[in-house]
Amino acid sequence: MSHKVYLVFLVFICLSAAVAIGVGGLGYYATPVVERPFRDDHAVMKPTGTYSHGLGIIGASMISIGVATYSSRKRIRALWSLGRLSGWLEFHIALCLLGPVLVVYHTTFKAGGVAAICLWSMLSVVASGFIGRFLYIQIPRNIKGIELTQAQIQEELERLGTVLSGTELGKHLVREIDGFISSMPKPTTMWEGLTGVFSLYRRRKIVRKFVATMIRRGNLPIREAQKVYFVAIARTVLQQKTIVFGQIGRLFHYWHVIHLPFTVIMFLTLAVHVLVTIMLGYRWIL
Repeated sequence: MSHKVYLVFLVFICLSAAVAIGVGGLGYYATPVVERPFRDDHAVMKPTGTYSHGLGIIGASMISIGVATYSSRKRIRALWSLGRLSGWLEFHIALCLLGPVLVVYHTTFKAGGVAAICLWSMLSVVASGFIGRFLYIQIPRNIKGIELTQAQIQEELERLGTVLSGTELGKHLVREIDGFISSMPKPTTMWEGLTGVFSLYRRRKIVRKFVATMIRRGNLPIREAQKVYFVAIARTVLQQKTIVFGQIGRLFHYWHVIHLPFTVIMFLTLAVHVLVTIMLGYRWIL
């Protein structure tokens, strides 16, 4: 429950900020570039103005903090005990989505030179981030977000199967679901692994409907029915992920190879942009 509240809070903050800033500056953003200098608010709304310049600083800071905190939590062993990795990833995603939005508002939807390179590399990082998030959730992980080994996956499958086998209905579900899963073809290429994920999503809906129907027919008490349902679905999801595990893991590795250079280019061009801005005398309110 607390995790859902956390997610709702992040989404609410990001959407509220993005919409509020967009609505507040809509008049200026909708004005043709050649006419903007004649507006009364041009001095503060232009990219070097107090308001838009501030948005750029805040946005760039959010991106930097989002990348630094998640990377540190993932790589520094001393920080592994500080909450779930998935929670830090969601915090990283929130900052690295809202931050670029603020940067785009800072540019007032026009950029050139180094700033344009920085902007487009940043948008490329954001776009590839969506792909990375999709691949990330396909890889079996434990509650702390650490990738499971094949042995750990098998151990978890057996544990969930043991829980289900405590009732006759659970035993029947295990047999039916295992038979259904075993009939699925295992991908041999990365493309088959990627397309297989979408096929598994469709098949998962079938399993959910089947499990729900069997539970209703079993006339179980509500608490027991909920337990059987969630355990059965958890086991199904884990089984499905193991089918595409190898190919998706390889895709995730290659995604890192692509995502990292864009990130490096973004920060390098950002550093150059900031340096040039300072040298030209634009220091915001400092």
